[in-house]
Amino acid sequence: MNREMLLELGRHQAWADAAHWKALRENGSLVGDSEIRKRLNHMLIALRITTEFARGGQPDPSRMPEIESAGELEAAMEQANAELIETLRTADLEKPVALPRGPRGPFEAPASALLLQAISHGQYHRGQNASRMRQLGATPPLTDFIAWYALARP
Repeated sequence: MNREMLLELGRHQAWADAAHWKALRENGSLVGDSEIRKRLNHMLIALRITTEFARGGQPDPSRMPEIESAGELEAAMEQANAELIETLRTADLEKPVALPRGPRGPFEAPASALLLQAISHGQYHRGQNASRMRQLGATPPLTDFIAWYALARP
């Protein structure tokens, strides 16, 4: 896979997550919503796991408890996105990574596929959180990739 495109997608994710956190901070009922909070923790753990696997590590999800404090959760997500971007810069994208489980049991995938999964997984759940924001009467931020691009990729 193309490293530069993956980096662009990773940078977009960091920006989009920050935009969502800004909206969450501006409306306390959003960050206090159990659905959103649970999903944010899931996003963080999944991002950490896939990034660690892509680096060649063996992450242990049992050592990644959910974070209660919104401030700590936001900071952890920011750090996880920074680690994703660094991994996108430095990882051997073609290196096969052994994964312990999949739809048919253990399998291998290139590091690039794991990193793309980390990004697409975050997009999926940001969309769910945006939908939940609307259900709660808030307007979610515009975080589409093309909007980020049009804004000169801030």
